[in-house]
Amino acid sequence: MEDYNTETTLADHNAFWEDMQHAVRFRVIINHDIKKITFQNGLPSSVEDMMEVLKQAFSITTDIGLQYKDTDFDDFFTLTSTADLKDKDTLKVVHVPPGIIMTTVPQECKPDTSDMSSVDELLSLDSQDSLIPSPPPTERQNLWPAIFPIPSFSYNTEMALRQGNEKFLKDGTPLTSPSVKSDILERLAEAMFSYTAYPNDPQRAAVAQALIEKHPCLREPGSFNGCYGWQQSLKYKCANYRSKLKAHGNPELLINTMKHKQEGDRKPAKNIKKPRKSEVNYLPPHPAGETDDSLETVRLELVAVSRTKDNAHMINDMMSRTYSCRRREVVGQSMQVAEFKERWPALFDPLQVNKLAQ
Repeated sequence: MEDYNTETTLADHNAFWEDMQHAVRFRVIINHDIKKITFQNGLPSSVEDMMEVLKQAFSITTDIGLQYKDTDFDDFFTLTSTADLKDKDTLKVVHVPPGIIMTTVPQECKPDTSDMSSVDELLSLDSQDSLIPSPPPTERQNLWPAIFPIPSFSYNTEMALRQGNEKFLKDGTPLTSPSVKSDILERLAEAMFSYTAYPNDPQRAAVAQALIEKHPCLREPGSFNGCYGWQQSLKYKCANYRSKLKAHGNPELLINTMKHKQEGDRKPAKNIKKPRKSEVNYLPPHPAGETDDSLETVRLELVAVSRTKDNAHMINDMMSRTYSCRRREVVGQSMQVAEFKERWPALFDPLQVNKLAQ
């Protein structure tokens, strides 16, 4: 009987240690709280699965990101793979501010246009709710990314960054070069403009964080997050970059100048027209070689063509050519739907509406 009990105890003991070999424990920082979690069956296969487990375990209802503490740098880095983790590592839960991650939701049904004329007098068309076909492929195509891709800089800057990262890894010395910083800010402002002309605070913070993660030598000693100075510099550099493009006649920026504002809105910070619902091509320039007069001629031809049959291909071409013209009317004039329908009858054709809903 004693031999049986001894064997049973040893079996239980071995099973316990076998389970412990698979268990992985983490120290988790959530805001100002420090918690502990144990994964009894090993690590989840992906970062997304791990975030879901943490959200359920700690009753987190908002979108989050994860950072882990790297032992080489003694600092937190964005977690991109669970393979980077080991037992007793420290994780930090980062709450994702609204506006950084933006997604589009596909429509599951097509709008009913059978009784559209009955609501013409009740609705007004403004810059936030518009029915516009897909823009030409030469214009802005992408929404703000979940993880901002840091672009390549000039050859001299890339060389300085490589040497700076090596030195920072060796003795922790940051890179402080005005010429390098100037080139970095200029290139980042250009890259940010490819997604939006008016980046907000969370977006600028995301760019600054991505910058110091890719190039640790750019971390700012004494900054509470290592990149607050970069965030502020990006704010002013983006404004300066917009001023340069405004001088070249960029319509997305000219619409907010005092000259182009309506009588009651002529104040610098009043009624700034910018994307608010993740619009990609909010106010694109005219196609190459086109002017207001030439597009007005196309619009008049489009009105005539829309009254005939079997011309869907021609209408699509004309609608694509006049996309920028419609956007200027929608954003700048905020006319009534009835008036807009009179000027652009093809836009309310079921074929065009169905195309928008796809």
